[in-house]
Amino acid sequence: MAKQSTLDKSIKEFISPKHWLSWLGMGAAFLISFLPWSALQAVGKIFGRLLYSLSPRRRHICNVNFKICFPEMTKAEREQLTKEHFESMGQGTLETFASWFQDKNRFASRIVFEGQEVIDQVLAKGRGCILISGHFSSLDICGSQVPRILDVHPIYKLQKNPVVNWVMERQRKAIFSKTIERRNMREVLKSLKKNKAVWYAVDQDYGRRDSVFAPFYGRECATIAHIGRIAKMTNAPVVLYDYGRTENGYHLTFTEVPNFPTPDDIENATTINRLMEESINPKKPQYFWAHRRFKTQKEKGTPSPY
Repeated sequence: MAKQSTLDKSIKEFISPKHWLSWLGMGAAFLISFLPWSALQAVGKIFGRLLYSLSPRRRHICNVNFKICFPEMTKAEREQLTKEHFESMGQGTLETFASWFQDKNRFASRIVFEGQEVIDQVLAKGRGCILISGHFSSLDICGSQVPRILDVHPIYKLQKNPVVNWVMERQRKAIFSKTIERRNMREVLKSLKKNKAVWYAVDQDYGRRDSVFAPFYGRECATIAHIGRIAKMTNAPVVLYDYGRTENGYHLTFTEVPNFPTPDDIENATTINRLMEESINPKKPQYFWAHRRFKTQKEKGTPSPY
């Protein structure tokens, strides 16, 4: 089924028997979202271990990524990091349910913001700002807290399951004043013109057409080029949004990226990948290693490492 926005669709379009299993899953997600934070973390780890045992393909992708990015790691170290990664993703899945179905202020006391003055300074320029981040397991729950200090318009990708889209799009619309489907450049420019922030996760492989090749942990990989291009077009400041799970909650940090963009797309992409590495290294298990980051090869015809 093609991925389509559900914002203009009624729930009546998704109540046929073929969707019942998806709705059962959403009902379970709703109930899980009521767990207290400590239980959410503990059950999330257990769920992650289950995913680890049931996902040989994802384990393989992690292993390949670790071989590329951390060639000094032993096999045992790669296996241990893979297990920790799945536990973290299990926690992140349950945190996503909490961000969708619970009041965003429920975990406010567990959030530490750093860089409010950065946000104030860049928005004082009146050109909006472009937030860039990576994909970490706490993406949804941390993202739900950003509107407390910044009117941010996240760029999102539709999911394959229309029921999940129906729930996700409505829950995110309740959190953010505006969300933007990733192909809708017109809305991105509108938001920046209104001095709003747009938020891109910049660390995934979207194919050759929309990318340039730049090093990521020493390996050339397809990196989106339009962050630098949008910044040049609009003169909007670019801000690194780094976030992650701590022992007692979450830490969100905002840092303006200096001397960005340059006239060179590859140089800009290299800067972005370096910033992603700096965000990943202190919290490796939380990064989305199960993504095929190196699937598009620089030389056409070169086999995928996966």
